[in-house]
Parts: sequence; C-alpha cells; structure tokens
Amino acid sequence: MVEARKVYRRWFDTDHLTGNLKKRSVKGGVNTVFAQLFSFGTHMISTAVMARLVSPEGFGVVAMVTAITGFVVIFKDLGFSSAVIQNKFVTQKQISTLFWLNIMFSFVISLIILALAPVMVSFYGEPRLFNITLAFAFSIFFGGFSLQHNALMKRQMRFKQLSSVRMLNAAASVLIGVVLAWMGFDYWAIVGATIAQTALNVIQLWTVCNWRPNLVFDVARVRHLVRFGAGVTGFDLVNYFSRNADNVLIGRFIGATALGLYSKSYQLLMLPITQLRGPLTTVALPALSTLQRDPKKYAEFYRRYVFILAFFSMPLVAYLAVFSEEVILLVLGEAWIDVAYIFELLAFASFIQPVAGSTGLVMITTGQTKRYFIWGVISAIVTVLGYLVGINWGITGIAVSYIVVNYTLLFPALHWSLKGSPVSISMFLAEIQYPLLFSIISAAACWSTKNFFGNWPDLLLVAVGCSIGSLVYLSLWFVSKHTQNKFKGVMEIKSLILNK
Repeated sequence: MVEARKVYRRWFDTDHLTGNLKKRSVKGGVNTVFAQLFSFGTHMISTAVMARLVSPEGFGVVAMVTAITGFVVIFKDLGFSSAVIQNKFVTQKQISTLFWLNIMFSFVISLIILALAPVMVSFYGEPRLFNITLAFAFSIFFGGFSLQHNALMKRQMRFKQLSSVRMLNAAASVLIGVVLAWMGFDYWAIVGATIAQTALNVIQLWTVCNWRPNLVFDVARVRHLVRFGAGVTGFDLVNYFSRNADNVLIGRFIGATALGLYSKSYQLLMLPITQLRGPLTTVALPALSTLQRDPKKYAEFYRRYVFILAFFSMPLVAYLAVFSEEVILLVLGEAWIDVAYIFELLAFASFIQPVAGSTGLVMITTGQTKRYFIWGVISAIVTVLGYLVGINWGITGIAVSYIVVNYTLLFPALHWSLKGSPVSISMFLAEIQYPLLFSIISAAACWSTKNFFGNWPDLLLVAVGCSIGSLVYLSLWFVSKHTQNKFKGVMEIKSLILNK
C-alpha cells in the first residue's frame, strides 16, 4: 500500500508542481533548450555528411515510404499521450490500459504497413520500397512500448531526464547513420539510423521511468481520455495527410530524385525551426494544461511563449531565405544546388508557420479537441487542393501553393482557434508585430551585405551577413522603451514563466 502511494505520487499526482511551476518551467526550459541545441548540432553534422554520402534519389526512396507509413503511424498513439498530460487526475489502471491499447494498436498498424508494402511498390513503381517498408513496420511496433513512459515524464515535467535521453539518442543514431552511409549502404543508412533511434528511445525511457503497467484492461476507465485523444488523433491524421500530400504527389508524378531534392530541402529548413519550437512547446504543454482553470495566468504564459517563439524563429527563417544558395552549398553540397530556389520559397512560407501553429496548443490545453479536429479537416482540404493545383508546375508549383495556403489560412485559423479561449487575436498580433517587422528590416540588411560582398567564400559571406543582420535586429529592439522592455523579457529566461 505504501509503495502504491509512492508510485501515485511520483508519476500521477501533479499538485506538487503548481506550487513551484515557476522554478520547474525555468529548469525545464533550460534543460530542453540545451538538449535541442545538442540535437540540432548533431543533426546538422549528420545532414552535411549524409547529403554527401547518400544520393538525392536515396533520400527520395525513403521519403516515399515515410510519407505513407507516417500517415498510418498516427493511429499508434491515438492522442493518449496528450490526454495523460492534459488531464489533472489519472490512475495506475488508466495508464496501464492506455499502455496496452498503444501496444495493441502498434501491432495492428505494423501489420497494416506490412500489407501496404506491395501496394507502395505498385503505386510508385519502385521495387526497393518493399524491404524498406518491412524494416519500418518493425520499428513502429517496437516504438509503441515507450509512449506512456514519455507522457508520464512530461506530465511530471522531468525535462532534465528527457533531455538526456534525447541527446544520447541523437548522438547514437547520427553515428550509426553516418557509419552505414560511409560503408556504402546508401538509403539503408537512413533507415538504420531511424530504427536505431526508436530502439534506443524505448530502452532509455524504460530505464529512467520506473513506472510499469499492470495486467489490466479496463476501457471504461479511459473513455474520457479516449474521447480527448480522438480529437487530437483526428487532427494529427488530417494534418499529416495534408502536410505530406506534396511528397506523395511529387514521388508519384515526378520521381524519387525530385522528391529527394524537395523533401531534403524542406527538412533542412525545418530542422532549426523544429529544434527551436520543440523545447518551448515541451515546456508549454504541461504548464498551460495546469493553468487552464486560471485564464489570466494562462493568457500571460501563452503571450510570453508566442513572443519568444516569434523573436527567434522569424529572423532565423528570414536569414535562411536570404542565404538559401549558400546554405544549400555549405550543408548539402553542390549536388543539391538545384533545390536552392525551392528552399527559398519554403522559407517564405515558413516565416509565419511556427507562431501560427501555436494556436493548436491553445485548443489542446483547453480541452477543445473537437474544434481542433474540425480545423484540421478544413486546413487539410484547402492544403491538398492547393497541392493538386500546384503539381501542374512541378515542385515549384507545390512550393508556391504552400505559400498561398499558409497565408490564406492564417486569420481564419486565429479566429477559429482562439475564440472563447483566454487568448485573443489582438494579443497574438501584438506579440508578433515587432519580431515580424524587425526581422524583415534585418533581412534586408543581410540581402544588402550579400550583394555587396557577393564574391566572398560562402561560409564567410553567411557568417558576416547573419552577424550584420543580427546586429541590426538586436539594435531595433532599443528604438523605444516599450521594445526595450520586451527585449529584456527575452534576455531573462523568465519571459517563458509565470509572474508570481
């Protein structure tokens, strides 16, 4: 009985978090940011090396498989992890039931993916996809064993341990991938690195999280969690479909090489954005869920979260757009230079994406998963229609349609997502206005530098250009007392925590 209470206190009770949320948020943010920086560094090294050892066609072949298998994998979690984090009260029987549900669905999904192997070979006309699909099917099943452990760790805001797991996984999987690529395994190096990361993640999470499931399966106890998860899963499902429809269309109608060029340029662009957004969202999800009954504190936390996201992501994407050719040459190499203009177009589309995507966090943490799902359907329909039109002009048409859809849906998304929440559209716009304006001005300084010193070596040009752009960007924050105060909030990590 005593042991049961200890387990409950350690993994299920969250009352002890609210009393010290400020300190935990700071520590969580620092640990997670450090882990993301480490992960970003290892992935950049991996990207630079792998792009020179694996052909664009090899990346395209793997992307053909993941565009389809990733769509099916969404059903594995069914939104249970978000439900566990968001709900205030959970029990051992509930989490155990969710664990076995995850295992069951992971197994079923693995079988579905195995059955899809010959279908994908026929659809793409690419026989190499068969064995790749079999390998991913095994990885997907094994990955289901760590979902609830990961959710419980986040629920308890144990970000330091999660950060250690993430860093070790990143380093080990990158090393495995690079070694396999160097040995001449081509696209199998990408597959091997992915499978290794999944396996290492399961092993480590079971090591750092000593929670173990009971042999119980009581669906009645988890119905409300399943309902919550259904909305999240529904959104993830349609969102994934819309976000990967471009890969499917390019792979089907243009080919593996074109898909490799397109998908790798998109991944390179999203890598720094994801590494930035990841730690902030990891901290914000449990924190906002804890504050959902306190509208004032909820709004304050979100306001600071979206401001920091805009402060860092907007200038970053703007600089990547300006130095698209140089970045492609430095990271991917000359074999990928033809995709530089696609990288630039995608960067323009992604300028607003990180902050616009934060509205989904509001719907999840306030329990509005039905509304979340409905918006996912609307967004998916518009996005896919855009891709179907754009494919007529090849990968350029796809990239342009991505730009048009992103900006067309911005204000409808804000209206739908924030209505009835503690966050308002005016609050959202107020928090991003200065980062947006200052990023554009500083990007212009980068562009001027690039044109003035255009004959410099790529690395020196990017370093000097981004330094000048950053100097301009930071200087602009001192044009008024109001912007100075906003900047001070960024310099003190406390801008992502609550004022007590």
